[in-house]
Amino acid sequence: MPQISMTAKLQDLGHNVEAFSESTTEAFRIALAGIARGAQAEWIRLAQDKLKTSRSDYINGLQQAKSFEVKKDPKGEPEYTISLVGRMPNSFEFGMAPFDMKDSRPGWLGGGKAKVNKDGKKYVRIPFRHSTSDTSPRFQYTGKAARDNLKVKLKDTVKRYGLSRMIRAATGGNVIEGPVARVPKDPAVHRYLHGLTRIQKQTSNPKRGSSIMMTWRTISETSAEDAWLHPGIVGANILPLVEKWVDEEIKRVADLVMGAA
Repeated sequence: MPQISMTAKLQDLGHNVEAFSESTTEAFRIALAGIARGAQAEWIRLAQDKLKTSRSDYINGLQQAKSFEVKKDPKGEPEYTISLVGRMPNSFEFGMAPFDMKDSRPGWLGGGKAKVNKDGKKYVRIPFRHSTSDTSPRFQYTGKAARDNLKVKLKDTVKRYGLSRMIRAATGGNVIEGPVARVPKDPAVHRYLHGLTRIQKQTSNPKRGSSIMMTWRTISETSAEDAWLHPGIVGANILPLVEKWVDEEIKRVADLVMGAA
């Protein structure tokens, strides 16, 4: 996480901060506040440009209350800290080693959503949301699903089983709420889409509504040993680019201020 200290950065550039006039120091204080906010905006811009499926979660980690903090150094000068907040945003930035999702930590079976079956074994039903959208990065497939061209198969399955149209009551035409259509375990359908369900909800106008498509898969202590193995995450390494941007901006501003002093 970049920490922007006016005193430290200027000393790194070879400037004697204690020799500055009050007007020069104040000019740097004002400029530093702008650089700090600019650094946060640049970090978000880089994330938008470089990331796809992780983009929304990553940027959310840059927009928390703790993502931008201002403190004072021992001499009373401002220090700005821009942070990436949250376990998953940091995993996207710095990477994550492969792990077994069945394990207690950091896997699913150690979480509060785990239940125990009649045989005393832990299990979790994991929801997966699907969308035929080609533009939303949130609903793009990765890994084996992407290699299996699941998006194309999803569109075909949705059309074949009528999950693409709003289901309304025969009388009155109101949108029917809840699960209204489900894909069976058809051998012709990719196994990731077995049980795909259209779930509808009415809006303020009962004749209009919204819908989502979901599947659920069960992970348990009895799942195959080679099942639910997460390949890990390759780090985005955006932070070094932000730190470079900060250093270049402070040098640019220092040259301008010192040149005008």
